[in-house]
Amino acid sequence: MRLILIIFLLLFFSACQKKASTLPTPPEAKPLSVEVLLEGISQCQKDPMCLQQLNTYFTELSEQARIEETLSTDLPEDLETAKQTPLPLDQPADLNQPLLDNPRVQAALNEWLTWKRPKLIETWNNYQFLKAKVWPPFASKNIPEALILGIIAQESGGRVHSMSSAGASGLFQFMPATADRFGVKGTIGDYDARFHPESASKGAALYILEQRQRYGDDYAKILAAYNAGENRFRRLNKKHNNQSVWTNQFFYELPAETQDYIAIVLSAMLIFESPEAFNVTLKTIDGSTALIRAKNDTSLSELAVCFGQHDNEIGWYRILRNLNASIKAKRVIKQNAVVVIPNSLKPVYETQCGDNELMNLAKKIHDADFPDRPVFTWYKIKAGDSLSSISRKFKCSSKREIAQLNKIKAPRYLINAGKSLKVPRC
Repeated sequence: MRLILIIFLLLFFSACQKKASTLPTPPEAKPLSVEVLLEGISQCQKDPMCLQQLNTYFTELSEQARIEETLSTDLPEDLETAKQTPLPLDQPADLNQPLLDNPRVQAALNEWLTWKRPKLIETWNNYQFLKAKVWPPFASKNIPEALILGIIAQESGGRVHSMSSAGASGLFQFMPATADRFGVKGTIGDYDARFHPESASKGAALYILEQRQRYGDDYAKILAAYNAGENRFRRLNKKHNNQSVWTNQFFYELPAETQDYIAIVLSAMLIFESPEAFNVTLKTIDGSTALIRAKNDTSLSELAVCFGQHDNEIGWYRILRNLNASIKAKRVIKQNAVVVIPNSLKPVYETQCGDNELMNLAKKIHDADFPDRPVFTWYKIKAGDSLSSISRKFKCSSKREIAQLNKIKAPRYLINAGKSLKVPRC
C-alpha cells in the first residue's frame, strides 16, 4: 500500500509542477480518479513523513510561482526609457495610506512637531520664494509637492547653499557624480550648478521620475533609493523579491541613515499635506520677487541690514542668499548690478537703502566680517588628487576657479603630486 501511495504522489506532484510552470490551461487527464486521489492524500496525512514532504512541496511551489511573477515585471533599465514612459495620474497610493499607523513614522512625526518644528517652518518660508523656480519641473511630472517639501526639509531646510561633510551640496544635496548624471553640472556665477535652485530641481525631478517608473508610488522605496543610492537599493529590493520596505528583514538591511531618512521625509510629507491635522500653521506668504539695480556698491549682508525685520521677524538674509544663489556672501555687488529681492521689499529699498547712516554702518560691519586679506591659500597636491576633489575639499571653490588662478588649461586640467596650488579662500 505504501508503494502505491508513493507512486500516486509522484504522479500527482508531476502534474501539479507542470501546471505551475505554464499559464493556466485545461489540466491533462489523470490516470487516477478523484476518489482515489482524495483517499491517497488522506492516507498521506496520517503519515508524518509523507505529510511533511507534501507540505514542503506545496510551500516551494507557491514560492516559485510568486518569484516568477515578480521577476516577470518589466522594469525600465535606463533614464531614457523612464523619460518616455507615460506617468499615471498622480493620486494617493494605497501603499501610503497606513503611514499614520507606522511606529517609525509616528516617532519621526514627534520630532517634527516638537524640537524640529522651527526647521519645518523655515523650510516652508524659504520655499515660498523659491517655488517659481523649484516647483515647475516636479509639477510637469506629477510628483507631489508635499513629497518635495519633505525632501527639502530634511536635506537642506530650504537653504540653497547647504553642504554636507560627505560632499553633497545644494537644495537637494546632490553628490557630484549624481548631479552630473542628471545634467546638474557647470558653474553658475560663484558656485557650481548644484547650488542653483532651478538646475538642482530639474535634476532632482528627473531622478525621482526614474525611480518612480521603477517603484510606482511607493514613496518609501523612492526615498530609500534617493538616500542609499539607486543601484545599491535596487539590488536589495531584488534580493527581497520586491517586498514592502517596511518588512523587518528588508528594513534592517538598509543603512541606518536610510532607515531614519525614509520615516523622516514621509512624516514631513504628511504634515505638508495636512498641516491643520497636526496643529501646524503654515502662513500664506507672497513669494513674488523683483529685480533692482544697486544704487551703490553693496552686498547681500548690507541689504539684509537695511531690510531689517520688515514683515519677517527673523530677517531677510537667508532669503536674499537663496534668491541670489550664484553670489558668494562676501561678494561686493557693484553699482548698477542686478539683485533679486522679495517684491514686498522694493518700496523699502527705494526709501531706506540709499546713502545714509544705516547703510554706512552696514558697509562697515560687512567689511569687518570680510576684511582685506589674501584672496587665496596654498595647497600641496597629493597623489590621487584632482581639481574636482580639491574644489570639493575647499567647498566654496570651483574647479574652473582654481584652474584660472593657476593657469591650468582645460579640458584635461593636469596637475602633479608634490606641486602647490593657489586655492581661492571663502
